[in-house]
Amino acid sequence: MLRTWRTPQLPAVFKYTLDDGLPILVRPIRVDDAPRIQQGFQRLSQLARRRRFPNGDPDQLSEVQLAKLVHIDQINHAAWGAANIEKPDEPGIGLARYVRLNGEPQAADVAITILDEYQGRGAGFVLQACLHLTAWRNGIRTFYYDVASDNDRVIRHLKLLGATHAGRADNIDRLELPVYHRARDVPDRNEIGRRFADVFVRLQHSEALAA
Repeated sequence: MLRTWRTPQLPAVFKYTLDDGLPILVRPIRVDDAPRIQQGFQRLSQLARRRRFPNGDPDQLSEVQLAKLVHIDQINHAAWGAANIEKPDEPGIGLARYVRLNGEPQAADVAITILDEYQGRGAGFVLQACLHLTAWRNGIRTFYYDVASDNDRVIRHLKLLGATHAGRADNIDRLELPVYHRARDVPDRNEIGRRFADVFVRLQHSEALAA
């Protein structure tokens, strides 16, 4: 029971094992990750690209978009990435980031992207938990997610984690979610909530790796 009350302390770089046994490396995004992020974007399906960057180039990220993804301070703008330890030549599994809102210092916009072949395996839960823990440490208490209105799966998952609708415009739903920092605060009356809560427990025993 005590494990659900504790706030995990994230190592700078750590190993995490997904639900299906795949070991992944998790760490904050760095400036030199830009080429890997571009490669990862090009491996996304057209649908995933449209949903993540509805007004962008469908084939590649612009230099401005890449710069925004990698120039971070882990305080007002934080980003975590994950990679398959067994396939080090791959660009990565996914990326999650938040940007603190101007004029609303206790809130941030969030975006999470997972490569198609890794979706549904738990990587999104891990990266999202890293964002929650980083945000909590930096005084952020509310996350906002802008999700394509036809992305029923993500909208449903966020609602099962406790998100509420905050608005809709141009086929984009805006959802508001409390920032969690320990397992006991996550709604666990459904499978999605229980899986997310379990990540916070497991992160207490994550294996630190060399930076």
